[in-house]
Amino acid sequence: MYRLKLISPDFGIDDSGPLHPTQEQARRAAELMLHVYKGRVRAEVHKVDLKARTSEKLEEVYIKMVPMA
Repeated sequence: MYRLKLISPDFGIDDSGPLHPTQEQARRAAELMLHVYKGRVRAEVHKVDLKARTSEKLEEVYIKMVPMA
């Protein structure tokens, strides 16, 4: 299972979202959250081992937002 972790200097760390069955679905959720949230935020995709209660960071997702002129 995969979990999205949002990190921001404004609200801290939020990893309370749902688990995703694939890494691709977690990445799409991260991209959506980066589009929705307008402040400074970093999104990470973590692989979660439910039995061992551990997680491993797989990737950071960034989207460069270009200001509209």
